[in-house]
Amino acid sequence: MKILLSSCRHHYVAIVSIFLIMLIALVLITGMVGCVQPELELEYTPMVAAGEDHTVGLKSDGTVVAVGDNSRGQCDVGGWTDIVQVAAGGYHTVGLKTDGTLVAVGSNYSGKCDVGGWTGITQVAAGTTHRVGLKSDGTVVAGWVTEPAKWDLF
Repeated sequence: MKILLSSCRHHYVAIVSIFLIMLIALVLITGMVGCVQPELELEYTPMVAAGEDHTVGLKSDGTVVAVGDNSRGQCDVGGWTDIVQVAAGGYHTVGLKTDGTLVAVGSNYSGKCDVGGWTGITQVAAGTTHRVGLKSDGTVVAGWVTEPAKWDLF
């Protein structure tokens, strides 16, 4: 009888241990914690991009901030609104607007800021002397000069 009770106790301990591990995993996964945390008032920045000597941040309200070297106007983003993505390159900054068009500031060497005709853009990236956009139809446009090149990506 003593062996039987000892064996049952081990099973009971094992079952309780498994239950506790599952409960802890549930708390960790769902974030359910037994205390209420005070709400913090933090300014949320959903995206940042680093350029040659400047950094750009997209705020949750669709506006943009920039810090760093502004010798070529690459940080002049104060009036930008309705921006959903930012990219920073060599002395230029590009913003993707909610309507699929782009805005750009900074050095226009090699036409880096000539984005007036770009439409239907869903993603944007910027390099040292160029910018690249992914269009909603899957094609890619890239510009080193005023006239963008086009490639079929998908």
